[in-house]
Amino acid sequence: MTNYYLQKLTSAAAEAGHRLRVIFADGYNATLDLRPWLDQAPLRAPLLDARVFSRVVVNEFGAPEWPEEIDLSPGTLRAWCEAGRVMTKEETDAWIARHSGAAQDVA
Repeated sequence: MTNYYLQKLTSAAAEAGHRLRVIFADGYNATLDLRPWLDQAPLRAPLLDARVFSRVVVNEFGAPEWPEEIDLSPGTLRAWCEAGRVMTKEETDAWIARHSGAAQDVA
């Protein structure tokens, strides 16, 4: 089972349409459309600009980070990648509980 608290990225790259291609430290890789996540909060609005979204880096904690310190928990991102979609906080918590064997709040 996956420990979502220990997830770290080794690579993150922006693709067209607000898709993010990621590689995790354990080799798991995926591409996910983050537009639903961007639409959920006004603070993420700068990332709707493709030029800003493309400036993603992996920070020292293994998380994807954009300008203005906008970041995303790598554990949450891993759950979303495995599910194949962005989920609500409640859905994310339930997914993590089902797939890790213990409820963890990482969203």
